[in-house]
Amino acid sequence: MKKVSLFFCAALLGMMFVSCGSSKEVAKAPANENCNVCISTKDAIRVEGSFMAQFENQFPKAKQAARNNARQELARIMKTKIESVIEDYSSTYIDGDAQDFKQSVKDLSRSVVDQNVTGAIPVKEWSEKMDKGTMFYSCVELSSNNVLTEIKEKVSNDAKLRTDFEYEKFKQVFDKEMEKMNE
Repeated sequence: MKKVSLFFCAALLGMMFVSCGSSKEVAKAPANENCNVCISTKDAIRVEGSFMAQFENQFPKAKQAARNNARQELARIMKTKIESVIEDYSSTYIDGDAQDFKQSVKDLSRSVVDQNVTGAIPVKEWSEKMDKGTMFYSCVELSSNNVLTEIKEKVSNDAKLRTDFEYEKFKQVFDKEMEKMNE
C-alpha cells in the first residue's frame, strides 16, 4: 500500500508540472506532448487533478474523480487568494470596524467561490497508461473576472457592506493578488 501511495504521489507531482493541450475545449492529448495548458494567469486560475483507475470499468468514475480533485484544489486556492485580498483591502482601505467588514466579505466570497468552482470549466482531460493502471488527469479553469464580478454584485446587494466597499480599490488588490499566480 505504501508503494502505491508513493507511486501515486510521485506521478501526481510529476504531472503537475507538465500538462498537455492548448484549447478551451475538453480534448484528449497524448501524455508525451510537452505543452503547458494547466498554467494559471491573472485572468484564469487553472488547476490539475488526477486519479488512478486500475480496471477499465473504473474509467468513467476515475475521469470524474480527477475533475473533482482539480475542483477541490481550485476551491482551496481561490479561498486562500480571496482571504489574502480581503485582509489587504480591509487593512488599507477600511476605517472603523474592519473586522466585521472582513468577516462579512469572507462569508460572501466563500459562497461565490463555491458556486463558481462547481461550474469550473474542464480545459483539458487526458489519460496515461501506467504499470498499475491508467492515470486520468483533468485541468479545470476558473475565470478570476467572474469571481470578482460576482463578489461586486453580492456586496452591492448588501446595504451595510456597500457603504464600506470601494470596488475599484478592491479590484486593484484582487488584480495584484492574481498577478502573483504567474510568479
